[in-house]
Amino acid sequence: MRKKLLIVLSFFILLNIQNKSFATEQKVEYFFNKKPYISPRIIQDLSTWISDGGDQVVAINLKDSQGSNRYFGDVFVNGTEGKSPFVYTEKGSESFGYRYVGVTDSGVYVLYFEDDTGGSGSFRSLMFVIFEHDKGITIDWDNSSINSTKERLLIKKLGEVALGDRWFGDLKLEGNKLYIGKDKGWFTKSGGTGGGDLSYDLKNRIIEINIKK
Repeated sequence: MRKKLLIVLSFFILLNIQNKSFATEQKVEYFFNKKPYISPRIIQDLSTWISDGGDQVVAINLKDSQGSNRYFGDVFVNGTEGKSPFVYTEKGSESFGYRYVGVTDSGVYVLYFEDDTGGSGSFRSLMFVIFEHDKGITIDWDNSSINSTKERLLIKKLGEVALGDRWFGDLKLEGNKLYIGKDKGWFTKSGGTGGGDLSYDLKNRIIEINIKK
């Protein structure tokens, strides 16, 4: 009898954990590969400037940023057969866009993005992001207090990896293995110099993503 009671109790605990996990996933109301798309301007703000190194902006609150004046702008979508759509925005001769590559077993999202600064260069990179729920502050004037009660959904950048100027190749994520095909971009085809390390070291790569949330 006691054994049966423990089994039933364990089942309800497991069911409760799964329901909480599902509810947390449901709170992510914006997407990389379907509507409503996360604004490319948000991803651009997370990306490192070409003139810089390292990471500067590492987290943005999606709840207050989607649809805000700060990230206002038309969002365009280019479909490619067999791939997630390329989601981009334009400003004059400049454009910025991303494509969803996949998500690892631990919940790390991999994005491919292109930063076209208006010249001949088109700088391609990979970005690794996660979603986090946290709380911001609200002020209660009646009770003269500031409290941590504001629900926030953060998109948090873990880092990025440069592929190179006008890099072009195959990208695929299976579990925690990232497949990066050899560069077939402009510099490789023209025999020119520049582009990036991958334009010289032409080979296919399988990268193990050992990132824990």
